[in-house]
Amino acid sequence: MVRNEKNQQGKTKNGLQYYIFPQKEFGEKVAAIVVKRGSNHLFWKGKNGEEITFPQGTAHFIEHKLFQQEWGDAFTKLTQNGASANAFTDGDKTVYYFTCREKFMENLKILLEFVQKPYFTEKDTEQEKSIITSEITMYDDDPNWVVYYQMLNGMYENHPIKNQIAGTAETVQKITAETLQKAYECYYTTENMALVCAGDVPVRQVRVLAEMVQKRETDARVYFPMEKNEILEKYQERNMGLSQPNFQIGFKFPSIPKEDWLKNRIAMGFLLEPLAGESSAFFEKAYQKELLDEPLGGAFFCGEGYAFAAFSGTGEHPEETAELLSQELKRLQKNGLEWSDFRRVRKKMLGRFLRRLDSPVSLCMGQIEWSMMDATAAEVMECIKTLPMAEAEKLLQNAFSDTTMVLSVIR
Repeated sequence: MVRNEKNQQGKTKNGLQYYIFPQKEFGEKVAAIVVKRGSNHLFWKGKNGEEITFPQGTAHFIEHKLFQQEWGDAFTKLTQNGASANAFTDGDKTVYYFTCREKFMENLKILLEFVQKPYFTEKDTEQEKSIITSEITMYDDDPNWVVYYQMLNGMYENHPIKNQIAGTAETVQKITAETLQKAYECYYTTENMALVCAGDVPVRQVRVLAEMVQKRETDARVYFPMEKNEILEKYQERNMGLSQPNFQIGFKFPSIPKEDWLKNRIAMGFLLEPLAGESSAFFEKAYQKELLDEPLGGAFFCGEGYAFAAFSGTGEHPEETAELLSQELKRLQKNGLEWSDFRRVRKKMLGRFLRRLDSPVSLCMGQIEWSMMDATAAEVMECIKTLPMAEAEKLLQNAFSDTTMVLSVIR
């Protein structure tokens, strides 16, 4: 489906990137607006060099309030139109999306309208603070959430990736309607936005609407504090009364230029399975030693000013598990990747990728991620098919090190 000639991607005259995947065989339709600004984008410099710093949680707060319009609630209007709407914020982006079977163009107009027209009042902003604070409290009670951010705080001293997406109860109180408006003007510029549509959608009509999105620019420029390559703390622990410890083993990497994000993400995909996957020597040994009952979850993250790999798991002996992983990493670095493993993982990655194309929602969510790397679905597939094993080998040898390993434990 990615090779379908009707698939279109480009940029409007006002700078809005668009990706359209017409899939006539599906009744489901999905559309998303991607704003390439998230919880990490706190520090800015204005036109005259003025320092602008937004409180932690500002991007997430905008996400909560942008549905609220002067004429009413856009979320409710979408629901009344038969659409299922939602939004989310992470460190790098904010996304607003809906799925529907009917009234797609009407719903798309609503989506594009409320994203372009913020309506922040002091009364509504104050009322929202208690809702967001309750959400923060809920996350503070989630061991999976806590152990992840505890790991990041062991890695990073200055980069905002270490901060929780929603901020803290204290930082949320500092946000005003004026804060939201100023941040919106910095974040929501057309050059940093993308429209993604998939399903049985009318391509020409979608492009006409995309061209109507107004151009918005800002003189402010985002920046990130200087961050050392070294970690802060190798081990962090917290007691939450769990029956079995929950842990994250992280490896901090030097930041990666944006033009190399796609290549490095694919290369890391080739490493996670032989390093700690179900068929890895590490998992076999960990299982035999009764350290693990199931494989570690492995993931790689990179963005502006940060990059790291994280392995999550549960077990009675986190320290021994981390030490075993370190030993197996050194063994793999010494012996190198096996061509048979590399080829098997490539087939597995391609299979997963092709299955993603069989669903408009999965395809749309995938393109949201790929758009952050200025890549299309076709380019991602080509990278999976053609990436040389030498690229994965280079990442294996240069990125992982005992000196940048962090162990975070919740007991």
